[in-house]
Amino acid sequence: MMFAAEALGGTGEPRHGDAVRWLMDMRQAVIHLNYRGVVAYLKDKHVESFQLVHAFTGGTEHERLVSMNTPLREVVRNAEKVSCYFPDTKTVFVENKPPRRSVLLELPEDLKQLSRHYEFKLEAQEYVAQRLSQVISIEPRDDFRYARRIWVDLESKLPLKFELIGENGQAVEQMMFTSLSIEEIIPDSELNASTKVDAFTWQVNRREAMPLRSLKWALRSVPDGFQMISYTRLIRTPTEHPVEHILLSDGFSSVSIYIDELGGDIVKGHQKKVGAINAHSRKIDRYLVTVMGEVPAKTVQAIAGGVHLQVNDAHD
Repeated sequence: MMFAAEALGGTGEPRHGDAVRWLMDMRQAVIHLNYRGVVAYLKDKHVESFQLVHAFTGGTEHERLVSMNTPLREVVRNAEKVSCYFPDTKTVFVENKPPRRSVLLELPEDLKQLSRHYEFKLEAQEYVAQRLSQVISIEPRDDFRYARRIWVDLESKLPLKFELIGENGQAVEQMMFTSLSIEEIIPDSELNASTKVDAFTWQVNRREAMPLRSLKWALRSVPDGFQMISYTRLIRTPTEHPVEHILLSDGFSSVSIYIDELGGDIVKGHQKKVGAINAHSRKIDRYLVTVMGEVPAKTVQAIAGGVHLQVNDAHD
């Protein structure tokens, strides 16, 4: 068993390369292991607990979450679809081709490229859910991103705890396993929704990939390191109203740009913060542009301020 002192280099300083290898192993564990447990989320001083079941079968991830406190809900996810069941309102929300793969942590395949924008360090080892874990700190090299701390289980390499650190140095979001077990097999029956959907209302969001040549928006003030991951159109039932969606990411931090063509007056410069998520909306011609993500307020403000219609479309 490796202890904290053994994770240090000859100078006594944490090794960057070792931290990256831990995170690469963690990424594989999150995807490929079968596990179940109870997960607690802390956002805006409000704690929610979920039962989580995860399986990797037939080359595909499957997840099911069931809330343990109000508001009751159940989420079933795979690579093709995520379905959210709300018994209190008798509503099911379905999204095809969801942008996120897991409710735990999203990590890129190549972590080494992130060293331009983040510094990785091994810290001490601590117990979480009675399992010894390696603490890894992820510090941004600028103020356009949040810092993170991840507690990685020594045995399974799963993330036992996660903190997102805000601009004031305090945790603005936390995730922690309070119990965890690794399983050989998860029965298919435990991956299917248990909510009875008689008389439920179904709302299905379709996500259509859009060709980049059809993008009529210029992004002029995106912080260095954020790249366009996808350009899609969301179509929401029952209105069938389309909304453009541009997803940016630096590998850790993701930012969504929603562009909605609306009529009537729209409030300019609207800002909102919920937990670690900051949002900024502004009116551009006949469109409402909303930029939101788990990044500092200055990041969404900068991106929103740089969104412009291409010149030839500005006076349609």
